Order: sequence, then C-alpha cells, then structure tokens
Amino acid sequence: MTIQGPALAGTPVPAPVQAISQTEGTSPSHHLTICVTCRDTQTGERLGFDLGTALASALQQDAHWTVSGVECMAACGQPCAVALTAQAKTGWLFGHLTLEDVPDIAAFARQYHGLADGWCKASERPGRMAKTALARIPAPGRTTAFEPAA
Repeated sequence: MTIQGPALAGTPVPAPVQAISQTEGTSPSHHLTICVTCRDTQTGERLGFDLGTALASALQQDAHWTVSGVECMAACGQPCAVALTAQAKTGWLFGHLTLEDVPDIAAFARQYHGLADGWCKASERPGRMAKTALARIPAPGRTTAFEPAA
C-alpha cells in the first residue's frame, strides 16, 4: 500500500496492521487509525509510523482491533492525531500524542471496546487521553434531528 495523497505521494505505507492473528470467520470490530503525515511541532519528524507500530504491538493480544495509518486527519497543528472508531459507536479523534502516550492510548482502546456506545467523560479516560481529545463524533442515534422551520 502507498499513500495516494499529495503530501507523501508514493511513500510506502504499511498495510493495515492486524493487532492479532484472527481466528477464521472473525474480524476486528474496532479501528485505531494514526495520521502518518503529522509532523512533530518541535522536530518536524513524522511520528505516525513509529506510533502505529508501537500501538500494534501494544494491542497485539486484542483481537477486536485493527491498527492502520492514513494520510492526514486535519489535525496538523496538533500532531500526532489518532482516531478510535467502531460501527454504531461514538468516534474519537485525539491529538498531541507521542510514543510516550502509547500505554494511555492502548488503555483507552481497551476501555472504548468495553463501552456500549463509545461515550465517556474526560474524567473517565486514562492519563493524557483525558486532555487530548480534539473531537467526539456521535454515532447515529445519539443525536437529535432538526425539523425544518414552518
């Protein structure tokens, strides 16, 4: 797999990393996505590949997770961006994450898997995950529809 967007066109990107070998007929239900184009604001280094590899290792025993990279999640000023998603659950986008945050990210991934709808308060998230959320995207059913004005 290679990045197709303009920032790193042609750069090899590892295929999505399966967090653990699957048993036949099963597939992960939760997805952890890391921005591979985010640049560290101090060094200019792209941390996404290293962060993705570290998270794949940290979640190696969790069959519920895939760990993969994507080019740009529009959090360029708050690198490195990481998203947690699952069908019918609130999705999360976090920023300002580094390799030092891998234990907290992995702990929140396990917590998120156990949440019925993915929703939780900042005070319920581990470590720096309590302070680095950029967005919480409600799943369908957690929102209230607007009616057109009469």
